[in-house]
Amino acid sequence: MLLRAPGHRDLPLYLLTPHHINDQRPGVLALHGHGPYGHDAVVGIAETDAGAASIAQANYDYGLQLVRRGYIVATPCFAPFGRRLDDPKAYRNQDPCAITFVRLQLLGKLLMAENLRDALWTLDFLSRQASVDPSRLACVGLSLGGRMAMLASALSPGIKVSVLSGALNMMQERIGGRYGCGAQVIPGLLNLGDIPEIASLIAPRPCLWEVGRQDALMVPGRIAPALERIRRAYRAIGALDNLEVDSFDGGHRWNGTKAYPLLARVLKHPAAA
Repeated sequence: MLLRAPGHRDLPLYLLTPHHINDQRPGVLALHGHGPYGHDAVVGIAETDAGAASIAQANYDYGLQLVRRGYIVATPCFAPFGRRLDDPKAYRNQDPCAITFVRLQLLGKLLMAENLRDALWTLDFLSRQASVDPSRLACVGLSLGGRMAMLASALSPGIKVSVLSGALNMMQERIGGRYGCGAQVIPGLLNLGDIPEIASLIAPRPCLWEVGRQDALMVPGRIAPALERIRRAYRAIGALDNLEVDSFDGGHRWNGTKAYPLLARVLKHPAAA
């Protein structure tokens, strides 16, 4: 499907609906991470062997897994990924995220904010479907998708539960290296806080962080301090039990072991348990 509005680029999205439903179901906003395949991977579409291998390695088709569990799932395509990456060759082996970030700055826009708007736009579209119960909404994502799920959940109180996978790190840590992913840069963030402070805005709602113990994008010494900063917020309002961690034996991938029972419990969807 395409969402259209004056002054904005068309937003491609998939809306996945279980077969033969005659009641309202919980809705899940499922967000993708970096990579050339965009939102195709989340719904299990692979047009090449490389695409299929990417899905298998990261257990990337969690949108497809969720609809098979009876949820209604919407997944948008962020820029500059998938079909929103115009001509990969035009970037001449440079990072499309960094180039898109700079180009948008010339227009007074921010790449992360543009993608966040598209996530919330998709969430609004999902909540308005006749087959969706707007009081039972969740947001999930892997990698950049986990970061965007965190932001969407922080800003939208209608999201009742979040699963954030492969995204428990801090910009404070990354700025110490040669980090420049324009899709995740918020100018001035470190003057105010960091990823844990944004994540704390999800409290007191349930939130699960998936952390692969072999995830090369996670810095082991930074995970515990980041978690403790989030825990302080949940503890302060008496909701510490709503903050969960799935530390699993694996790399940068979606796990789902604790995620699916949590979603079923919070969204009161016993068929998916």
